[in-house]
Amino acid sequence: MYPLRSAAWLEQFRSRLRTETTAQNALAYLTGQMASIVASQPEIPLSGGGWSHSYVCPVDGTRLTTITRVLHKCPLCQQEMSGAPYDDVVIAEEHSEFSQHALTAAVLYVATDEARYADWAMEVILFYAGHYASYELHDIFGKSGDAAGRYGAKVQNQTLSEAMWIIPLAQAFTILKSCRRWTDVEMSIIELNLFRPVIAVIDRNPRGESNWQSYHNAAVASVAEALSDQKLFDQAVNDPANGFRFQMKQSVGKEGFWFEGSWDYHFFTLNALITTVLSASAFDEPLCEDEQFQSMFRIPLEAHLPDYTFPAVHDSAETDLRKYADLYEFAYAAYGFGRDVLRQSERRSLSSLLYGRDMGSRPESADEAAIRDIRAIDLSKPGMLYVTVGKGPSAQAVLIDYGEHGGWHGHFDKLNLIYYAGGRCWLTDAGMLGYSHPMHDAWFRQTIAHNTIVVGGRSQSPSTGVLSEVKMNERNGSVRICAEVRDAYEGAQLNRSITIKNGLLIDACSVLCDREEDVDWVFHTPGVPKRLPSLDEIPVSSAQLSASEGYSFLKEIRRLPGLAGDTRMLEWKWNETDAQHERLQIYAIGSSSGSLKQEMWYLAETPGMAHVKRRSTLIRRVSKVREASFVTVFRVCSEGDAPLSQPSLTAILAEELGVEIH
Repeated sequence: MYPLRSAAWLEQFRSRLRTETTAQNALAYLTGQMASIVASQPEIPLSGGGWSHSYVCPVDGTRLTTITRVLHKCPLCQQEMSGAPYDDVVIAEEHSEFSQHALTAAVLYVATDEARYADWAMEVILFYAGHYASYELHDIFGKSGDAAGRYGAKVQNQTLSEAMWIIPLAQAFTILKSCRRWTDVEMSIIELNLFRPVIAVIDRNPRGESNWQSYHNAAVASVAEALSDQKLFDQAVNDPANGFRFQMKQSVGKEGFWFEGSWDYHFFTLNALITTVLSASAFDEPLCEDEQFQSMFRIPLEAHLPDYTFPAVHDSAETDLRKYADLYEFAYAAYGFGRDVLRQSERRSLSSLLYGRDMGSRPESADEAAIRDIRAIDLSKPGMLYVTVGKGPSAQAVLIDYGEHGGWHGHFDKLNLIYYAGGRCWLTDAGMLGYSHPMHDAWFRQTIAHNTIVVGGRSQSPSTGVLSEVKMNERNGSVRICAEVRDAYEGAQLNRSITIKNGLLIDACSVLCDREEDVDWVFHTPGVPKRLPSLDEIPVSSAQLSASEGYSFLKEIRRLPGLAGDTRMLEWKWNETDAQHERLQIYAIGSSSGSLKQEMWYLAETPGMAHVKRRSTLIRRVSKVREASFVTVFRVCSEGDAPLSQPSLTAILAEELGVEIH
């Protein structure tokens, strides 16, 4: 990787354009996209932007659709709205687009030698240099000027967003500088009126171990490269409490997963780290060789679900690895990682143009070895274990969240369980809404929104558990996992053991308390519960279960007193239309203690992310106990498949868990 300002980079870039179809296709696409943009004068807003997390429907939390700069619509409920804070978010997005378009235009100038691209990018950069001082410092809380505090920014409304906005402008400046497009006077104006003041705004808010600081570092490194400022670059890389090297040591687990335990934030942060690594080449710093940095590209290739997706855990939506193909354009060019991801993407982005390599131009990396029949990946920093058994349509996968809370983006969800089988994720996490929406804190972060244990109708405390056992048997294709947490509730210990074998998932949870408590075993599925005609359903209010910490979001609660016996079974279908034949069965098993007879079962509807809308929720409650145990068998099957027999369940549980049933 050569620095953007170097003759070597220019020559390498132009050489790829002559020989590689990936770069040629990306160039053709981007010139088409930018034609109308560079044909008109940029109309840049003179006011600062708002907080992106405010751009959600106040009713259901769905991300809004922009009709005009002053008209916004919820695609779910069709409500239209205008004014603050929505108009301000559109302004923020316009600032970001002008910045990104300036970089694209600068790259297209290098690719085509057409002056219109350089002229447009220069006009944008000079506009911001001429007006940056007039933007008022402001923050996401509506404060301005000195009251905005260290989080506030000017063009954007927080230092994170300000850093993200300045990075493409600094990179565009550097590219145009390498092409000798700037006069000395222009470069001085941009340095003194834009780059230095932006860094001063960002430097007010050191963030340490955070994704914010990764973008702060990237902004500082990009500006350092633009200005050939060694001291500024050293700040971005070597600051002992904030720099790139600190983050690689402190914030990335040995397997390569970002500490916040969210795949969205892992990829979000990785994008900033790439920027710092690229800028480092201008100062002869081979950050590209850093093993922790490289591992951040490897781990998603190993830890995704069989359908290339990642579940929504902590502050993350359900996401697809192929959505981040741009990151693997860089990774494939630098290390040979991500061939399969790139094969499934369109490869026509700016990253494809800047870094993209044709697949035949290099051998496949040794890190892309054949996937084994059983994979267990312990993401030790956030404390999440991913296990996949089998391949193709029969593959099963689980995630259990046992470790660190995850900082500000963590949820109160220790021993949360995700389950994938039959090509579907049947046990899902609540995920997240925009942070400005009150339901994000009130529901999505609370324990009841997750597939775990709730004690006393209260959410867990921020806590850290341990993984006590992982046992894999390649011969018969089985896996056993055990985890525990002792500090989620004062005076209570939670244990969970998971066994995957013969296409089944066997879940055994136990709770030991120092005083009598109500204990809830909770699971959520996007499936639709299959009604049993013989099953009584008694309406119940949420307050009868708990009056606090998320329970009020349980809707249409029905108690199921008709379920009886030592084995209880319920069934869900995937949906009411094209996949209603796909089924999830759960079998709750009574142990020799007879605990199943003490349980009350409740079905409810609960909120999901905006695109999910709803989930079906089952709560198994044991009241006023010091000890509780829940044993459950999950089975994904097809409509019409005969239920598991009592002798089969008896044999399974006796062999795998040592549990006797009667």
